[in-house]
Amino acid sequence: MGVLIVIGIGLVAYGLSLDKNAKEADSTDTGQAPSVPIAGLDNGPQVATGFSGAPVIPDFGDITIDIAPGEVLVAYSVQGTQAILHIEGPDGLGARLVIVSLTDKKVLGRIVLNADGQ
Repeated sequence: MGVLIVIGIGLVAYGLSLDKNAKEADSTDTGQAPSVPIAGLDNGPQVATGFSGAPVIPDFGDITIDIAPGEVLVAYSVQGTQAILHIEGPDGLGARLVIVSLTDKKVLGRIVLNADGQ
């Protein structure tokens, strides 16, 4: 029984030394990219984020999407600063996805769902 206690204390000490070494290695690591923009570098579009990390979308006004008579909006989802609209024609024919940028107020592209398949 005493041997198990000594082995357990040894394992705890070993684990603590590994944790201390890992913290020291993390503090000396300089290979990480800076989290702030650097002048002269293209960091892409910057989007503010809220407490949950989700992007905060500024007021964007009206965005008009043209649909043909008989087409309906079946579903939509918002991912970041983009909205994906699922639009179907009568009887589910002519389905398409329309990707819209909520910050640029324009249609980024369309994915037409072909019923014939490949």
